[in-house]
Amino acid sequence: MSDIFMILGFALAAYAIVANDSIQTLGTFLSSNSKRPWWTLWIWISGIMVVTVSWGWIVNGGDPAFGRLAAAGKNIAHPEAFGGAITWLFVIPPLCLVILTRMGIPVSTSLLVLTGFKGLVAAQQGKTPKDAVDLFNSMMQKSLVGYAIAFALGLALYWLVIYLMERKVAAERDGEGPHNELHPFWMIFQWGSTGFLWSMWLIQDLANIFVYLPRELSLVGLIFALGGMVLLQGYLFREKGGAIQRVVTTKTNTIDVRSATFIDLLYGMVLLFFKVDYIPKLFAAMDMDVPWPEQMPMSTTWVFLGLLAGREVGIALRLKLRKKKKVSNMIFRDAGKAFLGSAVAVMLALFLPTFIKPVVQARIDAEAVTAEQVEQVSAPATDRALPEVLAPSE
Repeated sequence: MSDIFMILGFALAAYAIVANDSIQTLGTFLSSNSKRPWWTLWIWISGIMVVTVSWGWIVNGGDPAFGRLAAAGKNIAHPEAFGGAITWLFVIPPLCLVILTRMGIPVSTSLLVLTGFKGLVAAQQGKTPKDAVDLFNSMMQKSLVGYAIAFALGLALYWLVIYLMERKVAAERDGEGPHNELHPFWMIFQWGSTGFLWSMWLIQDLANIFVYLPRELSLVGLIFALGGMVLLQGYLFREKGGAIQRVVTTKTNTIDVRSATFIDLLYGMVLLFFKVDYIPKLFAAMDMDVPWPEQMPMSTTWVFLGLLAGREVGIALRLKLRKKKKVSNMIFRDAGKAFLGSAVAVMLALFLPTFIKPVVQARIDAEAVTAEQVEQVSAPATDRALPEVLAPSE
């Protein structure tokens, strides 16, 4: 039964995580290529996914999550590693994520899935939810720093330079300037930037999907996992991103190839910055307390929302295409939805473990019962053997 829940949890996580986070990596790609056949986009993105996941599996000794589940002091063990089992309770976090995704709410999949999983694992080990809360705090800290960096980068670049391109795009859209056919270079540039971003996102967020599978995945397991993920990706592309796609399409000029290209490129660069873990390495080099361990998972949703927020503010300050109040309402609305997901993550981490009996304590109880039964069986045998030993001396 544990294997069934493990596969079900993986399937739900794979769908919900990719569907919810599609607004980050694939939202601009889908919106700016809406007139192209969906299967051409699917082949490109799925090909990059197969290569990235397979490469991670090879270089990390069977771990396609790129070591994100083994961060020092914050590691997330698989229940099978200590004699536990994946029960129906482990399916609830990704199921909640599916519901929120269908409602069009962009939540942090890392905070929701990994915190809930960590809390259940801690409960099975006979520990308090403190480990899960500590994991949440570290991931949230890193995610908010990512939001700030992405916001500052988006604000600076769009206010100083990229606003020139956005002004041209807006003029063409409103029919106020000459409309020229885009050079084929833009399509190549956009597909390349999306591929770069998609691979960076996978490296960060594969932990949210593969947390349900053994930490050393077999080749057969890898093939089946990739096959399921490719099929789910196809469904997502056929549905054109679903309801959550509105988070992207409501932003300025996001259906234009040029705007989408720069969003993807900048977002991928921020994720690359966190992939290399420059911040903890810098703190360690200065003999300062490291804010979070290397390989620590983070919420890419917060990074993406920070980039979009900085971009919208920069464009509003320069071009005044939207009123400041409307931009601020949009930013706070998106952040509020992300905070909602964070609140759900904490609730699951604290609430779900109350339904689990620690397998460690259960094992101790079982061993105690077995030892008692052995004593009861062996005691009469000893009593019977004693006279026979003493008989010759009498």
